[in-house]
Amino acid sequence: MSLINQMLRDLDKRRGPLNTTQLAALQGMGLINTSRFTWYQRRSFSAWSIAGLLTIVMIYPASIWWKSRAGPELVTTVQITADVTRPEENAQRGSVTTPGKVDSAAPAMTDTVDPSQKELPVPVAPIAEQVPAVTQTPAETAIRPVKTLTPEQRAQHLYSQAQHALSSERHKEGERLLQQALEAYPRHIGARSQLAASLLSRQQSDKAEHLLAEGLVTDPYQFVLARPYAQLLAEKGEHIAALATLDMAIAQRRADAETLALRAAILYKLDRHTASAAEYRKALQFHPQRALWWTGLAVALEHDGQSTQALGAFQRAAELPLEKPVENYVKQRIHILSNTGSNF
Repeated sequence: MSLINQMLRDLDKRRGPLNTTQLAALQGMGLINTSRFTWYQRRSFSAWSIAGLLTIVMIYPASIWWKSRAGPELVTTVQITADVTRPEENAQRGSVTTPGKVDSAAPAMTDTVDPSQKELPVPVAPIAEQVPAVTQTPAETAIRPVKTLTPEQRAQHLYSQAQHALSSERHKEGERLLQQALEAYPRHIGARSQLAASLLSRQQSDKAEHLLAEGLVTDPYQFVLARPYAQLLAEKGEHIAALATLDMAIAQRRADAETLALRAAILYKLDRHTASAAEYRKALQFHPQRALWWTGLAVALEHDGQSTQALGAFQRAAELPLEKPVENYVKQRIHILSNTGSNF
């Protein structure tokens, strides 16, 4: 039995007449003969055909306008997918062709759309919440190199620690830190002079002298080293070496008041009284309230044969605070010079 006859029997079993869509579909497939239709079926088919053509004529310009406004749409079958990256474009399209359904421009193949039917919702995946990017500074992404201290910087650090220890009367710890500072940087003047002063306070003059002499080898123009070293030499009776040490420092820079006063005392020991008095006068220009310097000036002037000027210097010294032994000596010389003149 042929496939056409089987299809005809199936159509006869249907209730009621065939609608236009079914007839057009079977005719396009070559499965039914139009001569078998009754007259009312032909008339109904012709009416629906004309209505379909009018609908196409009216829809075609509208579709062109809609495409130019909403953009091109797919005509072929597409799968329903969720466009996560462009959800707003899916919302503009309004509908998506479902799988297995093909749109056709032929009027005979167009089914009447039931307005009661609702369009299938297009599943859209939720948009992933944007996480703010974590920025890293160069300090976080790269390991900072460890800063290496220079010998001078290390010595300065140790010197600061030593000052704190000495101020807290931790003398042994302070001296140890000062010694480490000098080992790190021998030219650290502050550490060397501080350590020498600490040694002198503990009556270790030999160690202090060696420490100062070592520093003057590298830097002979430092008053802070030359002055205590020259004083140590003068106490040992080495006045020429002491004077040479001070003159070396003075040759490079102007001497301060303390250095001038020490040099005046050394010149007095060398019996250079005129030069000694001149140095005392220079020192007193900086500090005119130093009673000991006025006393030294008076003694140098008296030994230089200037009794009147010596008396005036003694009198000025007596007006300032003095230790009791020096005060007694000053009063004695004032009494002698005021009555009998100089008497040695």
